[in-house]
Amino acid sequence: MAHNGKENWSDAIERAKDHFNTGWKELADAADLAKSKSQDAWDEAREKGRDAWVNAKARGMEMWDDARSRGSEALDDVRDRGEEIFDDAEKLVKKNPMRAIGLSLLIGVCLGALFSRDS
Repeated sequence: MAHNGKENWSDAIERAKDHFNTGWKELADAADLAKSKSQDAWDEAREKGRDAWVNAKARGMEMWDDARSRGSEALDDVRDRGEEIFDDAEKLVKKNPMRAIGLSLLIGVCLGALFSRDS
């Protein structure tokens, strides 16, 4: 019977080793699966981040181009209006030179009086 008990003990140890090895294999498989899934999640997050950056950059460039275009149009409008005012003033001076000289003299006197005051 002692021999029989020793065999039962050896069988129990072998089964325990098999269960232990199976447990380690399953743990390794679970770790590999987790690593694979985390790598997939990382790759997906990185791709989404890259896509978001590209989209934000594209929208920013569109907004910059739109703002630059509007600014250029506004500058052209101001320049055209300034040229119109200058042309109108030139026509007025040619049509009424004495009135223009009198108005210039009056403006000069007013400015001189304002700037020559003691503070």
